Amino acid sequence: MWHEPYTVAFLCKIAAQSEGKPISKVFANMMEMSAKLSKEHHEFSNSKLMDMSLFTYPFVQSKLEEEEPGKTYLFVKEMAISIVNQYEFLPNVPTRHTFLIRHPYRFLSSRRKMYLRMTKSEGNPEDFDMRKAAPKLMRDLYKQDGMYMLWKYVQESGRDPNPIVIDADEVVNQPDIILQKYFAELGIPFHDKYLRWEESLDSVKEWKGALGHVVWGYRKGIFDKAIKSSCFIPSTYSRPKREDLTSDIVEMADSILPGYEEMYKWRIKPT
Repeated sequence: MWHEPYTVAFLCKIAAQSEGKPISKVFANMMEMSAKLSKEHHEFSNSKLMDMSLFTYPFVQSKLEEEEPGKTYLFVKEMAISIVNQYEFLPNVPTRHTFLIRHPYRFLSSRRKMYLRMTKSEGNPEDFDMRKAAPKLMRDLYKQDGMYMLWKYVQESGRDPNPIVIDADEVVNQPDIILQKYFAELGIPFHDKYLRWEESLDSVKEWKGALGHVVWGYRKGIFDKAIKSSCFIPSTYSRPKREDLTSDIVEMADSILPGYEEMYKWRIKPT
């Protein structure tokens, strides 16, 4: 499994901009930490993770096109925003695309909390603005709906005429139903063992991706919930109401809600 290789290429591009924005500084610090990891023992020593500085769009494309001896399937976990306007670097091998969607109110509320934690923002959290904290490249892309754009692109280009859509809340609440349908769609045998797994950092050492990105995300508490999990955890809180959202979330949600609603109609349904 590959973990966010295009995202790392995207982050390296942002770090190189050095705009002085809070999130730009965070990514620059990630690059600095990555350079030091090769000289020290860390949580993911002896893993398949690679030096972050290698990750350019052409590098990622070439790696994903390589054969994996002994492997029948290769899964790549990715963020759609990282490949917007870079579609020529998608791997030219037979591929099925799966889009994991989430209602914009929930997705952006979670993203805002992550940015607050990443930037260690001081003052009243209500005054924090994701739009101003992000570097220009991210601000420009957030004005578009990267997920919807990629979904339409793979269909219209013929790369994947029937991409799969899964709602994130539905899969964590009913994983046995959604995953069986998902595996059937892929033509891969499903086993109940896929519903539970061992809580261990050892499994992460089998991932492919950028070492600095994974270590940084784990230490900052961004990936640790997933890495420390052993099963799907049902969602326990309801969708925020529009009137309770901050202005940055409202503006950004309004731009991507139409795409979400269209994709939602095509999702794998629980019943």
